[in-house]
Amino acid sequence: MIKQFPAEIIDIILEEASVGITLVNQNGDVTWYNNLARLLLGWSEEGELNTVLKCHSKEVNTRVIDKINHANTKEWHSVIKLNGRFIENSYTPIRIKDLFTGVMIITKDVTEREKMVEVVKKAAVTDNLTGLYNRRFFDTIFHELTTNQKPFGIIMLDINGLKYVNDNYGHEAGDKLIIKAAENITQSVRKVDYVFRFGGDEFVVLIGEDNPETTASICSRIRGKNIEPRPDGPIGVNLSMGACCSSEISEAKEVFACADEKMYQDKRRFYQNEGKFIKRDGPE
Repeated sequence: MIKQFPAEIIDIILEEASVGITLVNQNGDVTWYNNLARLLLGWSEEGELNTVLKCHSKEVNTRVIDKINHANTKEWHSVIKLNGRFIENSYTPIRIKDLFTGVMIITKDVTEREKMVEVVKKAAVTDNLTGLYNRRFFDTIFHELTTNQKPFGIIMLDINGLKYVNDNYGHEAGDKLIIKAAENITQSVRKVDYVFRFGGDEFVVLIGEDNPETTASICSRIRGKNIEPRPDGPIGVNLSMGACCSSEISEAKEVFACADEKMYQDKRRFYQNEGKFIKRDGPE
């Protein structure tokens, strides 16, 4: 025989539980909650009507109410952000004939977990040294653009003289040059543009529109930050670049190769002129 706990013990357990517990009726009104649910979800104790819709954007209100009323025994979950915290809600349908119809929400603070997930996700798509997106993420975005036949522009960039800096001033100086190059590029693009480091001294800017004037303007801003190298001291950031838009090439996948070739033309020009003291026999 199962021993029955007094009602006051059940009340204490529900209040001291390490999860928030909320009961919501079929109209979305909160009918009961424990203290942790109040803290996590912001339920009001001032007599104000609490509603589960408070936790969701207006765009999904109808869907939430519909789910409460038509769910059978299947649970569902959602992670929301409230007051800078990540909150996970697990919804369990409750059907007690003639007494209650609605859902019980089990609430947990999963902020640390979600932050760790964000760190892992970011690490998978970014370059460790510069914080820019990496080659793997470029391949994903580029595949989506070409598959969906969306217009785009590409700017290929390469640091001039990185090997010279590494050989003469050490790899720490080379890393600083790479980081500064990344900063110069990032400061020269728009917020809607993607900047990638391909590794070594190579960078790519991916522009989500086919506009030669836009690509030319970005190139001009980047080039305006270039420092002309001098043989009598450490060289600053100097980037060769080449740009191409999807309208210039019939095959979208060749746009990358087009920009790459233009960049190498610019690089050959650099080593034949102001950078000839760095490497006299051609590009690095």
